[in-house]
Amino acid sequence: MIAGLAWALIALIAITFAGYPLAVLALSRFASARPWHRLGAVPAHVPDIAVLICAYNEAAHLGAKLESVLAETARWPGKAAIWVADDGSSDATAAIAEGFGVHVLRLPRGGKAAALNVLSARVEGDILVLSDADPLLAPGSLNALIAPFDDPRIGAVAGEVESAKGAGGGRFDRLYRAYESGLREAEDRLFGCVSADGGLLAIRRDLMPHVPPDGTDDFHISTAAVAAGKRIAFARHAVAIEQPIAGGRKTMRRRVRITVRGLTALWRRRGLMNPARTGGYALGLFFHKFARRFAPVLVLPLALCAFALALTGSAFWTLVSLAILAAAALGLVGWFAERRLPKVLRIPYLLGLHLTGLIAGVALFCWGTRYAQWTPQKSLS
Repeated sequence: MIAGLAWALIALIAITFAGYPLAVLALSRFASARPWHRLGAVPAHVPDIAVLICAYNEAAHLGAKLESVLAETARWPGKAAIWVADDGSSDATAAIAEGFGVHVLRLPRGGKAAALNVLSARVEGDILVLSDADPLLAPGSLNALIAPFDDPRIGAVAGEVESAKGAGGGRFDRLYRAYESGLREAEDRLFGCVSADGGLLAIRRDLMPHVPPDGTDDFHISTAAVAAGKRIAFARHAVAIEQPIAGGRKTMRRRVRITVRGLTALWRRRGLMNPARTGGYALGLFFHKFARRFAPVLVLPLALCAFALALTGSAFWTLVSLAILAAAALGLVGWFAERRLPKVLRIPYLLGLHLTGLIAGVALFCWGTRYAQWTPQKSLS
């Protein structure tokens, strides 16, 4: 019985992290690529757009960010306005934005959701483009991001967020984002991208929702399109380049918070996991956003089963137990001596921290913990 349970747990984990992605990638081969998947895609119609940026103590990054945005809007043939909401910064964030001649709202500290709600109620434009305060827009990103809106079935568009090359700690992040991009494009071919990343996304103005403070804003905003019967497109050539977080501890703390906030947002949108309502998208949402967060929790009962079976003399389960213990030891050693880890062990170590952050985030969410506001990890010393 214990062996059966152990194999069932392995099967569930494998289906989540390998079975679903491989099935989607395979099935997408039989579906046509979307027009916006081509490099150089440009919109046939030119809507008025508004670029919204919320910033809190981003003086170190905002100047370069606005330079990249202004370079893109300068190429835009239609009307484009840039708005920056300063969320009660204690540094020169607002002054830097004002120096670029963009629209600036100085707000009391209330969190990103509150700032977005104020901005979206004030700005004009057919399409709202949202981007975090630090990632830089690559040339041609604005055209690529807006092109999918030529299709009236598209309600929101997810851009591609890449990690800067050569940045410390970015190898694991780049591998993870490459995996995500391939999966998102495959999902887009079949039933639409599941959600968007806050680094770069766009939504039709009339679909922009009120953003709750305790969930991930990018997920809540982009899935408003699906809730309205539209699709989310993935524009992989609309690229925002960000600096990865340095250090495994900061990475894990961020993953914990994102998991709690992501599950909070998913709970609000749980109706979208009903296939009768959203078809194949429901399956993608379940595996991509729900199962992926809960599957790592299954490692804990799997470890107990493996240890119990190892005590019976099973060579296979003894090896599994040793692998689990080795992973735990790597995480423990890396936590206290991260900088001394050999490069060959760094990616497994960061992957372990990522999964540990998911487990901790799920536990905190189930416990009732919620994060309505927090300081971005890149702003921490």
